[in-house]
Amino acid sequence: MPKYLTYKSKQVLCVTCDELEAIAVSKNTIMDGLKRQRKGLVNCWPHHKEGQKVFIHYDGLKADYKNRITKLICGNVDPHLLASNEASSKRKVELEATNNQIPELIEVDPADIKELDRTGYYDKIDVHRIARAAAYLRLLHKIDVKEARKMGYSKITEFQEAVFNHVMLEQSKGMVKFKKAISNERVLDRNARLFANDGIESLITGLMGNNNRGKINPLAHAMLMELASDQRKLSFEDIGLEFNSKALDMGLVMLTVSTIKQHLNEPKNIRVWYYNRHGKHEGDLAFRAQSTRREISRPDALWTMDGTTMQLYYKDATGKVRSDLYVYMVADAHSSAIIGASVAFTETSSLVTEALQKAVSFRNYTPFQLQYDNSSANVSGAVIGLMQNMTRVHFACRPYSGQSKYIETFTGHLQQRVLHKFQNFKGGNVTVKDPDSKANPELLAKLVKHPELLPNEDQVINDFYAAVNEWNSRGEERDSFGFMIGSTKLERYEKEAEGRTKVNYFDKISLFMAELQHPNPLGYQYTTAGIKITIKKKDHYFIVPDEGGKYDFTFQRNHLNQRFKVRINIENPEFCILFKDGKQVAIARNKELFAACVADYKEGESAMIKDFCNKQEEFGWQYAQAEITKQRILLEANGYKATGTDGIMHYAIQDKTSYNQVESAIQDAMNGMGDMSDLERKLLKIAK
Repeated sequence: MPKYLTYKSKQVLCVTCDELEAIAVSKNTIMDGLKRQRKGLVNCWPHHKEGQKVFIHYDGLKADYKNRITKLICGNVDPHLLASNEASSKRKVELEATNNQIPELIEVDPADIKELDRTGYYDKIDVHRIARAAAYLRLLHKIDVKEARKMGYSKITEFQEAVFNHVMLEQSKGMVKFKKAISNERVLDRNARLFANDGIESLITGLMGNNNRGKINPLAHAMLMELASDQRKLSFEDIGLEFNSKALDMGLVMLTVSTIKQHLNEPKNIRVWYYNRHGKHEGDLAFRAQSTRREISRPDALWTMDGTTMQLYYKDATGKVRSDLYVYMVADAHSSAIIGASVAFTETSSLVTEALQKAVSFRNYTPFQLQYDNSSANVSGAVIGLMQNMTRVHFACRPYSGQSKYIETFTGHLQQRVLHKFQNFKGGNVTVKDPDSKANPELLAKLVKHPELLPNEDQVINDFYAAVNEWNSRGEERDSFGFMIGSTKLERYEKEAEGRTKVNYFDKISLFMAELQHPNPLGYQYTTAGIKITIKKKDHYFIVPDEGGKYDFTFQRNHLNQRFKVRINIENPEFCILFKDGKQVAIARNKELFAACVADYKEGESAMIKDFCNKQEEFGWQYAQAEITKQRILLEANGYKATGTDGIMHYAIQDKTSYNQVESAIQDAMNGMGDMSDLERKLLKIAK
């Protein structure tokens, strides 16, 4: 491929001997032409050597050779154009490589760091950022035209532009800091000229020239920061008193309170002492940077949930005034609609599960993501397992970061915009300062004296759910007459959107099979009535039915009084799953209830009751007698005399009438009633 080479200070387009041979010019022709050119016999083979390699000048060749080179080597592109583009591309690559090496030329001077540290005006991060900015300015001052050309730049402005681009990139990343942000090359050049004259001083804040600031040397700064960060929370006047009381003895200049206040309230200083003075939580609220988030795009993209006190007074069964009800709410963050809520006295995993079940059943959707806090109920094994079943993403918010939880905003608005309209509203939480957010003390005193004005527990729960419905029916804003206008929260939630996950009846049942907690760590006991589980103040009895689908005589025979872990859908308690040692044992179903009186019999129920009574005998006394008979026969067959086979309690006595007679005789003998026969004496002896 033809290329430009420097020959006698000019750029000359050259080809090699090999390239001429490639276009069908014989080696002999080439060698002969070169010899004749050197002897001055021809002028169509101009060339020069670089080392041992010969380069033939394209422009001096015959037209035939030029045409061949254009067609066969350059693909019908003018060789000058092709070579110029190649040279330009090569130079661009080389220049980019040189530009990328500029940060490696930066040399941070330790003396700059020491001087910046000494001023006491900058934290460690700013010290190093300013020192790096100084290194860039030093490089700009150091490189002249000659040095720039050695580096591969054709002119000094190319180098300056490359440095400017690196400065802007590092400035955006927070790696360099100037007195004022660099906005164009002219500002950077002015900074470089100032740095050439004044050194690091040109980058130190102009406040150094302030008389008051000039009095605050590093020792004074350290003392003021220590006093301000004291956990006793001294006032600025007391800080001034303590500082000036010690200043003269320490060789420091006394400072006015206003100077001290101005120094301590500078942004870089207040951040330091405020954290130590007021604690991490308050410091984070005041100074932690906040992200700005895009609005959530659709319903069910994010559900946010949390629990709080109901903030409504009620009277209990004894007439005592209480406010101890706890509500757990699930809201859709896109529409702010509250789609699930449950009420109890404490936050438990069952309360959380119930709220989530109501949220899913609200419109039969599940969320893409769940947002919650790290309370023990939220992070219990049963709830975490449920979250994994119903979401793609779920994780807890950062602790003590109310801004990150949408539900806290919704809860506050629900209280102040809806619940506060109830006369039994307790008021916002204890941190609120606005008197409009607090209950009227005279009204509360009236309710204490007249508890009959308060709702009972059931009524206050109904009031709360009515408040949730009102919240969901509120529009986006109010018109000039106070009426709500715009789409309601419920309408925004119900709006069709791609990506929502719909669930059916059977999905929901399997989704919410959550493990119930029991005071006994081994779980619920299987009794003669089955397993009793109380859900929402209603008792449910679950049994593992026999093969025919009725009763539980077989399972009860093998597992009576054993304990099992139970998983159940508390919103649809049709069945539960029994576990033991982490393994599923059986599926228990709701026990069928029989009528307590004949008047309440259903069709065919009389026959069912008789069948059940027969089963009771079959799996009770009869089963026991049949089993013991087997054991006695086995013993007698092996030469042993089984207990009760002496004619007194013989295994032949199996019918109910004979057994009752025997029991009656034993009781009469023990009571000393009537003459005692030989049989009765033997029975008494056995009974004793």
